[in-house]
Amino acid sequence: MLKGEIIGNLGADAEVKNVYGSKFVAMRVAHTEKWTDEFGLEHKTTLWVDVTMNNTESKLLPFLRAGVKVFVRGNLSPRLYSSPKEKKMVAGIKINATEVELCGGSVDDVPRQLFVPESGALLDVTKYYWCNADTSKLKKDETTLLYDAKGRQFMVNKAGFVVPVPESTEAHAEEKKE
Repeated sequence: MLKGEIIGNLGADAEVKNVYGSKFVAMRVAHTEKWTDEFGLEHKTTLWVDVTMNNTESKLLPFLRAGVKVFVRGNLSPRLYSSPKEKKMVAGIKINATEVELCGGSVDDVPRQLFVPESGALLDVTKYYWCNADTSKLKKDETTLLYDAKGRQFMVNKAGFVVPVPESTEAHAEEKKE
């Protein structure tokens, strides 16, 4: 068995797929390396890794959005595919994830300050969407709600990472209140 780890940015939002009745989460992670050669020229190469995750009920799914930096650990398998861009067969890597963790993001969907509804406390959100909310009472896959100045809802997980509440979830939460 081959094991591997990667830290990189998601190329697109993670998707739940259903193939022959079997559900899984699919995502692509880009790992970019930069270096300077002996002539002072900068080079950059990006390796795209296909990642699948069997836990389609994970509370991490709303956080797996394009541009978010993730750490993935799992079982590796090589794959060979035809590249229309390069017009040749290309070798790639696929990881069946056993562990996925958020490392942050580069998209700007979260404001820099959020409010805790119970206490009214103001929290600062860092560049990678981490805030110092008290999440000590949350279990591993639980989230809690925060709000911005316009009343929009955001979720924070046990690790302190923040993402917007998907609109369908937000509307459902409002229906439950009524």
